[in-house]
Amino acid sequence: MNSYFQCFIIEVSIVKKTAINLSSLPAPAASFNRALELDFGGHKLLIISGTASVGPKCRTMHKGKFDLQARQAYKNIKDILINRGLKVKDVVKWTIYLKNIDKDYALFNKVRDQFFKENKAARKDMGASVCVQAKLCRKDLLVEIEATALTKK
Repeated sequence: MNSYFQCFIIEVSIVKKTAINLSSLPAPAASFNRALELDFGGHKLLIISGTASVGPKCRTMHKGKFDLQARQAYKNIKDILINRGLKVKDVVKWTIYLKNIDKDYALFNKVRDQFFKENKAARKDMGASVCVQAKLCRKDLLVEIEATALTKK
């Protein structure tokens, strides 16, 4: 075995795996769940699928308005967190997909900062994040956000 690398095997027994789909959010049109909660006994990991400005009847909300779409995506994520007994500060990883990063990145930062301020989450509570340009699943969507939260039970 190469002395520069070590391999660790960790046995993890998932106590419970729960698919999350809220009645307040439309059922996904494709075959996926809004979120997946993994209960490891002492800790819970919540993996939230890409979430956008989608409202009732799976319709895109706030067409052409980046700031309102970003706020709605964050609201939808917060609703999932609250449903599972979590807070915004429990999110350890954010992945943000922007349709046009050159055009919308500065505005996204303003919306994000306001969201964290409204939810009383300090910079240290923001978690890690990455923002990339991406082709989104609908032409009228301008932003999509994924989140992963971790908490002790």
